[in-house]
Amino acid sequence: MFELNYDLETIYRFLNERTPSVRRIEGAAGFCLRDGAEVKAAALFYDFNGHGMWAHIALASDGSLTRPFLRAFLRYPFWVCGAEALRGQVSASNVRLRNLAKRLGAVEEAVLLGAGHGGEDLVICTLFKKELKYEPMALQ
Repeated sequence: MFELNYDLETIYRFLNERTPSVRRIEGAAGFCLRDGAEVKAAALFYDFNGHGMWAHIALASDGSLTRPFLRAFLRYPFWVCGAEALRGQVSASNVRLRNLAKRLGAVEEAVLLGAGHGGEDLVICTLFKKELKYEPMALQ
């Protein structure tokens, strides 16, 4: 049975297993999707400046992404916080996550050469509220 969990320790542990460069951020909020004791996906939101915010997201290797998780991922920054833009750093080789961002309506704003873990390039993906291709509550 899938459920959302808001324990930051669990979220950071899951994110760090997949992206070792994720560090603790003062004031960050997030959630993870659990199937029993197993975490399937996690999102962390931080640095909201009144217009935009940043996010880290990670998925389990089996690709689990449910509509409730996606709905919460879109709803929190845009409808709960009132952000107009959501940005994230995606490893250039993470084609699956980059394609998901594009399907949601994100644009690839910039490439940071060699800025990722191990010197990998990072792509800055930005999702603007006005460009969203899905309404969170329509994802039933």
